[in-house]
Amino acid sequence: MRRMAVIDLAARAVEACDVPEDLRRRFLGGRGINTHLLFHAVNEWTDPLGPDNVLFLGAGLLTGLPWVGGTRCNFTAKSPETGHLGDSAAGGHFAAELRFAGFDHLVLKGRAGRPVYLWIHDGEIEFRDAAHLEPLNSAETQNAIKAELGDVKVQVAAIGPAGRRLVRWACIMHGVGDAWGRTGMGAVMGSKNLWAIAVRGNGAIPVADPARMMQVTEAHFAQITGTKGFLATSNYGTLIRLNNTRTQGYEGGFNHQQNMTELSAELDSDVFLDRYESGKASCFNCPTHCRHQHEVTLRDGTVKRGGGPEYYGAGGWGSQCGCSDWPTILEAWDYCNEMGLDTGSATAYTAWLMELYEKGIITEADTDGLPLKWGDHDAILGVLRQTVERRGIGALVADGWMSAARRIGRDAHRFFDHVKGLSIECDDVRGHRAQVLGLATASRGADHLRSRFTLEEFSLPEKVTEKLVGVPIPADALSYTNKEHACIWTENVCALADSLGTCKFLTKWLSVGLLGVGEFRDAIEAATGMRFSVEELLRAGDRITNMERLFLAREGMSRKDDAPPEKFYQPWTHGPRAGTRVEPEPFEALLDRYYATRGWDRQGIPTGETLRALGLEKEGAFLADRRDVHFVWNAAPAEGIGTHAAAQG
Repeated sequence: MRRMAVIDLAARAVEACDVPEDLRRRFLGGRGINTHLLFHAVNEWTDPLGPDNVLFLGAGLLTGLPWVGGTRCNFTAKSPETGHLGDSAAGGHFAAELRFAGFDHLVLKGRAGRPVYLWIHDGEIEFRDAAHLEPLNSAETQNAIKAELGDVKVQVAAIGPAGRRLVRWACIMHGVGDAWGRTGMGAVMGSKNLWAIAVRGNGAIPVADPARMMQVTEAHFAQITGTKGFLATSNYGTLIRLNNTRTQGYEGGFNHQQNMTELSAELDSDVFLDRYESGKASCFNCPTHCRHQHEVTLRDGTVKRGGGPEYYGAGGWGSQCGCSDWPTILEAWDYCNEMGLDTGSATAYTAWLMELYEKGIITEADTDGLPLKWGDHDAILGVLRQTVERRGIGALVADGWMSAARRIGRDAHRFFDHVKGLSIECDDVRGHRAQVLGLATASRGADHLRSRFTLEEFSLPEKVTEKLVGVPIPADALSYTNKEHACIWTENVCALADSLGTCKFLTKWLSVGLLGVGEFRDAIEAATGMRFSVEELLRAGDRITNMERLFLAREGMSRKDDAPPEKFYQPWTHGPRAGTRVEPEPFEALLDRYYATRGWDRQGIPTGETLRALGLEKEGAFLADRRDVHFVWNAAPAEGIGTHAAAQG
């Protein structure tokens, strides 16, 4: 039986219950169940760093099983970085161990009176004092807890100094390189005086049909390892995107002022593999082993070993911050992991500040004497250190870019590239129409892991995409035709993957030869006995996406927030596709078609008919009662061109 623990941190009380099967059928697990519970636990007035915010930890439905790559879990809460939906997933070995310890979901309420960590083992949950961990970084915190518990196999999710000091884009770390990075879940954990969660278990996870489970696992293992995508990912990991974006002209440079740069050829993934990679690591039960391990000699002669980097760091401090020096990139990456800073936000904030400095909007008077020159080692590390120490310019950005922009003034906000308050990835996809739409509609803000139609980059024949998506998707990335279907398919598949606990790098999100919804169906039935058709599973992904959309609507979000960054309406500057930009009218027409296909009205709000079909009428009725939110219960999907693009650019 799957178990959930409701943990009152203030009262140091725990109440355990079974996860209802109906909830699992409708939302599966992980991100899906978390989102449903969060909607009912908080409201639009909840302070993300207040005790009334609730932090959910949910393992995927297939996590920890003898299946290929069931590794992941999600932390979900109201985000202190964006002010709305906060959610982040990570792999490694923590989620599987949580299930071995007897729990699938944790509900973390209130605020502990003093710093604590949770010790979860074989169905028991203990509160342990954590004040002695104050001087330690995230890796040291994990090692200290393992030593204290006398078991090196304990798996730990911990915040670092950034989370303890409530930096609004702090992450939660597991090991040296696995991070629940985006949307500031580390700050929520810090606000609750919860500094770590340690798990260890010897329990078995029941499997409905063990023989069938092994057959499915063997077939899926062969399917994954027989693809070219597997070979590329197991060698390069996410760093393959560094080379792809540079050679194809959409790397994104100098805070997205350019689509290409003339940085040194040293900024190449093969240079990293040849000179700095020391090994590979794998998440639980995954054959891909895509996680880099590195060794680098720093400027002071110190030899540093760490996990990573991922593309977010290499491209972010690389082309976005103008740095082609791998030791600088690796030092910054390791510092973020040790301090518990999200590298996605860290690179975006640094590039933003560098552009503000370049334009004279901020000066050394604002930066505690630190010149923020493109590519400079001291500038990159200086921004990070000032943020953790809450001094200089770091004291502003520690409270998030929106707060910092208000305090800086002089239109500083116009130079931060975001969707719904969350920074976009370091690449520049304005020339990929489905990917731009996915950026604009993504539920937690700009998000390649929720809505990027990666296959758009491969110019696949229409007969291939029609078999996958249901309609032919033009091979031309610049075409707007049918791209709404590509985006919706991607969002639903990503919602499923996050709710099942599988990595998207094992799915058709990355390559058509990898696992798809049919394979998900087979694994679910073998593992749990629950039977779904492919259509029913896609409907579950649709339900999760609509649940998130209702959360956003309650926060006052609508069509006005489904827009790419302002810079994307400006033309690309370099290369054979110079001049490419997001064109307002075709994009608005595409957004209209997306809404209509989703069953949302012209403002991007799910209609009553859509919610009834998904079994979300209670949530819809609750939202309809809110006077400050545009919601038409009986509205039908509408057609036409919206207006917000003109305001954007």
